[in-house]
Amino acid sequence: MNRHQQYNKYKRDKESQRFYNSRAWQRVRTLALIRDYYLCQECLKQKVIKVYNVVHHIVPLKENKELSLDIDNLICLCHECHNRIENEGSTRRLNINVIEIEGNTEII
Repeated sequence: MNRHQQYNKYKRDKESQRFYNSRAWQRVRTLALIRDYYLCQECLKQKVIKVYNVVHHIVPLKENKELSLDIDNLICLCHECHNRIENEGSTRRLNINVIEIEGNTEII
């Protein structure tokens, strides 16, 4: 079992699995691949030519299902760019508040 099959079996919820197996998704995904020439669009911005690995939803599927089949919400990415974008997005969505405190001057 490859890692994609493992992810689909153990991590991806059933509703998402049905979506990614649908004909509608396969069609719009193919259109995005053709539009992006099967290349990572983030790498191209850096003038690096790299083949895509993932068709990524810019606005995540879980946040707005209405954009799930909108080709303007899709971008082709390599694994490195996809992981970077996903990690940046997850830290932004966490809304972590940082509190600065001063040390105890009596101990120092």
